[in-house]
Amino acid sequence: MYCIETHDLCYQFSNGQPVLNRINLQVPNGSIFGFLGPNGAGKTTTLRLLLGLLKKQDGSISIFGKDLAKNRINILRNTGSLIESPSLYGHLSAMENLKIQQTMYQCSPSRIKDVLEIVGLSHTGHKKTGQFSLGMKQRLSIAIALLHNPSLLILDEPTNGLDPNGIIEIRDLLKKINAELQITIVISSHLLSEIEKLVTHIGIINKGQLLFQGTLPQLQTKQCLNARFIFQTNNNTAAAAIITANGWEATEQNDLLCMPLAEDQVIASLNRQLVQNGIEVYRIMRQQNDLESIFINLVK
Repeated sequence: MYCIETHDLCYQFSNGQPVLNRINLQVPNGSIFGFLGPNGAGKTTTLRLLLGLLKKQDGSISIFGKDLAKNRINILRNTGSLIESPSLYGHLSAMENLKIQQTMYQCSPSRIKDVLEIVGLSHTGHKKTGQFSLGMKQRLSIAIALLHNPSLLILDEPTNGLDPNGIIEIRDLLKKINAELQITIVISSHLLSEIEKLVTHIGIINKGQLLFQGTLPQLQTKQCLNARFIFQTNNNTAAAAIITANGWEATEQNDLLCMPLAEDQVIASLNRQLVQNGIEVYRIMRQQNDLESIFINLVK
């Protein structure tokens, strides 16, 4: 079952410029869904539409199996979000910020202590949030999003501007929230290497069109044409001749010999022939496309 599902979702600016073109998004229950795309691709517009912050123009949006247009209030009561920058009162402490939100959400006051513990800010005491680091502000914003105990969390660039340590902290926090609280998370980001370490599913959007959605292994399988084996030898010219004689294309790049993916038995046979012909084989590596390479290939 899908936590979020859209059908032919379209949106355009008032000047007629299209932003989204028939987006059919499917976010599985319990997943961490990474929503990727270049600047202006339509990521934030999509997330705003999912939260009802923009009025839907065409298509349909279903969340928790319910039509957003007809059940917006009930859906939002079970959804937490952080869109763009955190909205905090800098002259108040973390607990005081949460008390204000707790009053609006009308949830139990005991949730304040719980969410501070979840995001690792229970030690901040009376320290004003204006004195927090950016990473602490992001964690407090996530605590606010968790205050009413949602089943869905929608985050737009939550690691934007963070240093490497802050990025790791947010990544570990989101994994913990997903695993321990069973919350579905939708996260947009430009940091492809971090998304690769975090998500279970991926959606890639460019120029308002959804180019791919599925698991990371499915994406790698679909885009495996550029994956290859790398040989490091003491005589690449002779090694290339042997590989070519076996019916495989071999090219030299940066003192390394590259050939297309092949079965293990083929690589073992080639290695044996190279050694028998006096060629020293220092290394054989399988090079699989990482998310960044696949992303660039898709959007181009």
